[in-house]
Amino acid sequence: MNTAMTSPTNTVASSVHGRVQLSEDAGSRPSNSLKRQAEGLGPSSESATSSRHQRRRRTVLACDVCRSRRTRCDGRRPRCSFCLQQDSQCIYRPAAAPAPSKLELEISTIRESLDHITHLLSNRAEKLHAPSVLEAASEAVPPEQEATPDFPFMTLRTRSMMDIIGVDKNLADFLVNLERADISRLAPSRGSGLLVLQYQRAVNALAAFSERIHIWYPILHPGFSDQFFQSITGSFHNSTDSCLVLLVAAIGSLAESGSVMAALEARPDAPYIESALAMLPTVLLECSLRSLQCLVLFSVYYCCLVKPCQAHDYALMASFKAQNLLKSQLYVDNAEKLELVRRAFWATLLIESELGIQFDLAESGIWKLDSHIPLPDSHETWSITTTASPVLPTSPESVNSAGTSSDEMRSYFLAEIAMRRMLHRCTISISSTSDGHFIYAPIVAAELELQLEQWHAVLPEHLRFDRQPDSDDKIESAAAGFLQAQYYSCKASIYWPAVYQAVESSEADSDLLPYCRKFFDSYVNFMVSATSTVQRCLPNLWTLYASIFIISMAALKAANTPCLRSTMPSQVTQCFELASETFQTIGGVSPSLSALKEILNERVSMRHTG
Repeated sequence: MNTAMTSPTNTVASSVHGRVQLSEDAGSRPSNSLKRQAEGLGPSSESATSSRHQRRRRTVLACDVCRSRRTRCDGRRPRCSFCLQQDSQCIYRPAAAPAPSKLELEISTIRESLDHITHLLSNRAEKLHAPSVLEAASEAVPPEQEATPDFPFMTLRTRSMMDIIGVDKNLADFLVNLERADISRLAPSRGSGLLVLQYQRAVNALAAFSERIHIWYPILHPGFSDQFFQSITGSFHNSTDSCLVLLVAAIGSLAESGSVMAALEARPDAPYIESALAMLPTVLLECSLRSLQCLVLFSVYYCCLVKPCQAHDYALMASFKAQNLLKSQLYVDNAEKLELVRRAFWATLLIESELGIQFDLAESGIWKLDSHIPLPDSHETWSITTTASPVLPTSPESVNSAGTSSDEMRSYFLAEIAMRRMLHRCTISISSTSDGHFIYAPIVAAELELQLEQWHAVLPEHLRFDRQPDSDDKIESAAAGFLQAQYYSCKASIYWPAVYQAVESSEADSDLLPYCRKFFDSYVNFMVSATSTVQRCLPNLWTLYASIFIISMAALKAANTPCLRSTMPSQVTQCFELASETFQTIGGVSPSLSALKEILNERVSMRHTG
């Protein structure tokens, strides 16, 4: 006989939600007290509460006459028996509400806190005329800058910020004009109309592109290697397929050079980019996935060439092409091509956002679609693995590009998209007074920091970084290093309003000083991560240098404010020197970066002499 004995201790299985499962044995069903205990309410609490309510009810039922005589009242209405016999006025007091339980008190406290937060945020939104979260997601302009145009955001394009750090408020326009005037490196001449292609160099460029560029913007189709080898062993017809191959070779040859300075001196990209530019009219006329990929890579090419304005120009073209392709639903029945269009869309959004945040340039309205376009999925993407050589592929047979899941590549792409969305949508940690002054809002800052920590918590292991970076401990992954630099850049932005309030008022109380210290700490960590990564992030080189400049200038302003000197760690001064030294390595690569270098060097020198 197979009979299972059930003990009382095994008849109840409580879940995390406080529910219970009961045994089929009625005799072993738990009592109401046990049920209440599983739900978080003990039996002693129930009986005690019931006893109190009964005593209170007996007290309340007595009329005023019986209460004063301290005699039992039968509670009859409209007059009790004693008052009826004595012909007295019988008055009953209204019953008092029972005392709230501990759970009710906790719920009430939570509701009061939520009401308080809602009230603060509502008042703040009214003062700043800020759009709602849903409205902000559909706006082309970052909501924090649109809502508070006078606040000195840490960007080159913010005129009020330029006033704070003591430079020309039109600095961003000046830098754009410098970049537009410098056309010497846009289209190098080879002196011949023929494309002379060296096979091994082209193959090496393909490998460099896969390793150092495609990780940032994984937009190529799984079979791209076959297309590449067919093109370089055949002839380059005027087509978007040929243009795409030439762009990969041009970008890869720059990446292979090891440094920007070496690449700009040797110009290994020249034979490829000149031929690719000759095919640009075809790319612009054609509305296809391939033409979109070409425009994205034109933008990436100029990012690698440290030409931010030209990179932004092509990003705008790519954005319009991507939006048209998505709206036309041309590839709605082709899942692989539709996914590649979406990836090109997200790559374009990242490039346009990174460059547009510093310069006051035209916008494509790409942010209007970000909440409607699915994020990159698990479709295979292009990557190469070698079977013949441990270093470089040498032939089509030695390359495997059937496509891989590329989890690491996709996880970085998603992490970067999440970071950019967070920076675009978040509201800066400020509030405004009745007279129009900006003050630091710690409650908003805490929420922004919580979002940032939640973002860090979900990073996969290969992208996870130490939140206390060490200058001697270099992160192996360039992608992880770039995310780390952005993380601390975002933190510095969160605490910058506290520093700005202290700078403007020339005073900082005990409530404000801890946040100013956090700004300095974030700056130190940003500098350690940014300077150790900048030379490995070729497509993001200009934007990283621009961030180093503007955050260092903000930190210099804070360091020169008397009321904040007590909060400044000793490492901050070392970071000023590090920022200046980092700009020395960029040399004459970019006219805008050269101008920023001169300004930064002057300010660091003035701090020494002062």
